[in-house]
Amino acid sequence: MEDLALKGTAGTEAKNDAVIQVELMGDSINIEIHSKVEKLYGQAIRDDVEQVLAEYSITGANILVNDLGAWDFVIKARTETAIKRALAKKEAVK
Repeated sequence: MEDLALKGTAGTEAKNDAVIQVELMGDSINIEIHSKVEKLYGQAIRDDVEQVLAEYSITGANILVNDLGAWDFVIKARTETAIKRALAKKEAVK
């Protein structure tokens, strides 16, 4: 059961939103960002996601961020919701 990938998704594909997919697995963090403004704000998006991961003490996850012009607080909220959904699945498996 430990190899079971636990996934959570949050957000919509509406303008000024973001879709965040979190897959809890492994022992490293991999963040993939898709955004029109990645060259300008990619590092800020990455920092926001990493901050939320640190708050939940997550050390192993694959994160996919599909940014459609979201503000930083939206990125953080969507990341937190996706993490909570993945953790809820983990609790259900126990």
